[in-house]
Amino acid sequence: MVTRRMYITGGLGAAPEIEGFGADFDLDPEFAYNETCASIASLLWSWEMALLTNKAQYSDLFEWQLYNATNVGMGRNGDTYLYNNPLTVRHGVTRKEWYVVPCCPSNLSRTFADLGKYIYSFDETNVWIHQFVSSETTLDIAGPVKIKIESGMPWNGKVKLFVKPETEKEFKIHVRRPSWNSLSQSTVEMTASGYDPRQSKYETISHVWPPGGETLEFNFDMSIRLRQAHPKVKGHAGKVALTRGPLVYCLESVDHPELDLFTTQLDPSSLNDKFVPGLLGGCVVINGKTTDGKPLKFIPYFLWANRGESQMTVWINVGS
Repeated sequence: MVTRRMYITGGLGAAPEIEGFGADFDLDPEFAYNETCASIASLLWSWEMALLTNKAQYSDLFEWQLYNATNVGMGRNGDTYLYNNPLTVRHGVTRKEWYVVPCCPSNLSRTFADLGKYIYSFDETNVWIHQFVSSETTLDIAGPVKIKIESGMPWNGKVKLFVKPETEKEFKIHVRRPSWNSLSQSTVEMTASGYDPRQSKYETISHVWPPGGETLEFNFDMSIRLRQAHPKVKGHAGKVALTRGPLVYCLESVDHPELDLFTTQLDPSSLNDKFVPGLLGGCVVINGKTTDGKPLKFIPYFLWANRGESQMTVWINVGS
């Protein structure tokens, strides 16, 4: 699924007529089905696999799909939805308040309400941190241990982890190092989309934790990355998708009324990021320029279609 049949957003389902996978590397961005419910099904599968194997790749995929393939399904106000989620839209899409078959809205509500259960797992001598979501809980690690996360995700990579056992206790904490954290990565097999959760690993901290508590601090790299699709994916030669941390970005025509999103070329040396408090509830945008000097503004993919009908593209032509 990941190496040959998944979109860069983590979206699943290239064939609308069967609501299913297409052939290997069949990932047309415009005709993608990518039903919101399909991404939620993958979240549930990844969670079970993470518990069974203790491999970070499943929690990494969970994070990627949650932020991109799932979160895009609900509008910013929480009362409008997208049923399918293409990566290229030429004629505009409007979020709807409800559907005749309302599986996606109700599944989104259940997923977000239940999100806390997917952050931690534990046994008598280990704690696994699967997701960097601000939260706090008490785990029974041969006795009560309070765990609290303060996270800047997805806008910055600063994470604080507070660990406070009731009594002095020795146990291991396994913290997921995200696949997107390092810029110097290698793969055994290039994936169809350019995103590879197998890059993720757990960093293990073995320690005797005092009852007064201790704090661990992490600052994950949130550099902008230009991802390329596998050469076998048709129509993607000379194009890139921009990601930053766990987020996929896109161009929306509401920000570029005089620009053809589908023919313009990105100058890759022009990119920089900035947090904009007044845009879409506050988000980090990626600013850049075309090869002929015109400004470009990339927004997180999950926030598109919140400002009226608009064209959109994730993949953009890149200049040399």
